[in-house]
Amino acid sequence: MARHLALIVAVILIIYPANAFVGSLRSRAKASLLDIVKSGASNDDVLAAVQSVERLSLGDAKLSSPLLPGNWLMVWTTSDSIAGKTRAPLFQTPTPPEQLIDIENGRALNAEKVLGIVNSVQADITPATKNKVNVQFKKFKVGPVGFNAPEGLRGELSVTYLDDDMRISRGDKGNAFILLRESNSRDEANEIWKEWRKRW
Repeated sequence: MARHLALIVAVILIIYPANAFVGSLRSRAKASLLDIVKSGASNDDVLAAVQSVERLSLGDAKLSSPLLPGNWLMVWTTSDSIAGKTRAPLFQTPTPPEQLIDIENGRALNAEKVLGIVNSVQADITPATKNKVNVQFKKFKVGPVGFNAPEGLRGELSVTYLDDDMRISRGDKGNAFILLRESNSRDEANEIWKEWRKRW
């Protein structure tokens, strides 16, 4: 009995420092990534930093995680059209686009505010793998006006990194997305988005 207890204690002493070490690495990698985004660095430089964070995921990025549901704020993406870079400045959103993920009910909602008007896209999501969903876009709304999405408008979205305050996802068209949790990172997300937009 004493031998078993000693073994358990030894394992705990080994695992705890390892977890603390990984947590420290994650914090530094995430901070570096967000600093690079704010600096207006090239997509290649940001993606290199993204991969450094993804390598520290250690299997936590999965659909079954209780950390995934909720409202997320996109602070960077490789997609110029989703970010709004292709629009005239007047029609760009001054705050981060939002994404609500509801795995249990199989739905997602992307939204942004432009000129005080909320535009959104509703979608159905279904699990494809442990960290990827199939996306079927259902309805677009521009302010109060809604219309159905084309039947063939589909996609995929994978979660490649996930923790209490950051999510990294990749789409089927090769785009990458960095998102922060709205409930505890709203001010930080607003600042990062503001700094990134200055460099478009």
